[in-house]
Amino acid sequence: MHLPYSNTQIKHWNPGASMPLILPVHLICNTSDDQIMGNIRVNSRLPKEWVKVEREHDGIAILCGSGPSIADDLNEIRQRQSIGQKIFALNGCAEYLYDNGIIPDYQCIIDARIETAELIGPAKRHLFASQVHPECFMRQPDADLWHLQVGGIEAQFPDYDLPYALIGGAASVGNTALCLAYALGYRVMHCFGYDSSHRDGAGHAFKQTLNDGDPCALVDFDGKQYIASLTMKLQAEKFIDTAHALEAAGCTIEVHGSGLLPHIWERQHLILPEELEAAEKTKYEAMWSIPGYRHYAPGEHHVAAAFDALSMAKGDELLDFGCGTGRGAAKFIELGLNVIGIDLAENSLDPNCRHVPVLHAPLWNMPDVTAKHGYCTDVMEHIPTEKVDAVLNGISTRVEGCYFNISTQPDAMGAMIGQPLHLTVQPAAWWREKLCKYWPNVEMHADGGELVAICKR
Repeated sequence: MHLPYSNTQIKHWNPGASMPLILPVHLICNTSDDQIMGNIRVNSRLPKEWVKVEREHDGIAILCGSGPSIADDLNEIRQRQSIGQKIFALNGCAEYLYDNGIIPDYQCIIDARIETAELIGPAKRHLFASQVHPECFMRQPDADLWHLQVGGIEAQFPDYDLPYALIGGAASVGNTALCLAYALGYRVMHCFGYDSSHRDGAGHAFKQTLNDGDPCALVDFDGKQYIASLTMKLQAEKFIDTAHALEAAGCTIEVHGSGLLPHIWERQHLILPEELEAAEKTKYEAMWSIPGYRHYAPGEHHVAAAFDALSMAKGDELLDFGCGTGRGAAKFIELGLNVIGIDLAENSLDPNCRHVPVLHAPLWNMPDVTAKHGYCTDVMEHIPTEKVDAVLNGISTRVEGCYFNISTQPDAMGAMIGQPLHLTVQPAAWWREKLCKYWPNVEMHADGGELVAICKR
């Protein structure tokens, strides 16, 4: 079976040559088509319900590959599991995590070779592709069965009347696990150990003899050189397409660790600060020039609730982060507070709110001002996802407590200028995780498509 695509090349220098010989390499599956289809025929006839598409939910998936950098992140993985996030261990990483005090919630395996059965490790639930060798199901009879989307697979199935999913991902367990998590309803995913390259001569965080002898190549990327097996290189390239497709379907994906794949992902998401600031400023000044955009200002409707929740008093100082029209800030001024607004757009204030003092700056690079209280309504969902942490960190270091109102739904107004305004559309659980990183006390209430959070020191 040919893998979906490859641009892999290797260089060979002949003695005395002035230039290298460029040799294209076409990768093929490590198991024959006949063996794969035979495995599918046997496994799909087991008395099991097949994995189907589940409804979207607020859970967070922690996908753990076996790259060397996962050793650096074990404490974070433990902490994430302790707050309810679900651990997906890929292949032999299940045993590695267990040895380090982490029992995976899932183990995912897709490799069709019989030797792969040796990788089965401790997990609360096992997720085996129908193409794995039947020995895997013999060793783990309770494992769930799911189907990889490969040509001709459905011709191998018996009659089956229930719904089922065909999972994409280009036949790499790391990429496919993203799609599998999506089918299981997860929309927030964190990837650890997705290095796709070697560190100090090792391709895994632990010894895995199954991959001994894999051919490797030097990969130059963005001024840095990596050693990667040819399949690792292919995975890193295809990951970008898979992850972008999932992002377009509403997912948020973060890649942790180091190595070739995280480096490629970082470069894909790198926008120069001045470019981002200019683009967002232009976008919102265009929006504020449309009268209809000013019609409803959520900030003015949360003033009373915030005043009580943060125990405000006359004479207190308040920073209004993303003050917009200024109508909310103006109400705080009427209540006797000393208010400073911060907003990127220079034309956001309503004419009757020009008395509100405003500093113009992006919230991820705010002026060095402080106050007792913070107020941030209808703002955080507008922040580019890669800047959310910088904004929350900036707010938490400038005020003692902050009232947040955040939408968890896509916007409708951006269609007026052909651009989305809500760049970070995430469920309440995702926002709780973010807020708890910066505030020791977080009281949060979610209702319908929005949430309110009162954060205090």
